[in-house]
Amino acid sequence: MVNPYPSIPGILIGSFSYSFCFHVLSGEETAKPIGSPIPVAIYPTLSVFTLAIGLVITAFFFIYEATSSRKNRSLGMELASATVASVFLGFGSLFLLLASGVYV
Repeated sequence: MVNPYPSIPGILIGSFSYSFCFHVLSGEETAKPIGSPIPVAIYPTLSVFTLAIGLVITAFFFIYEATSSRKNRSLGMELASATVASVFLGFGSLFLLLASGVYV
């Protein structure tokens, strides 16, 4: 098999050149660490507030379902409240996991 990068000597296994991979990774450009756009110190606060908002909207959804008759229910209202509650509970769970040290 012919080395697809003849100017870079190295071991060629299959169609993958290890020296080329090393050359690309150890080039002049240095890797920049990926950081969180949100400070880690506010993860617990975010988790409490987003979970609280999600639970309040979930309670509103259940109360709406229990107190309104079938004729008076609105599908749009049900979908909107369920979607908003789901988003807040999802982000609240995410920040709770991050605050407790489980990096997902």
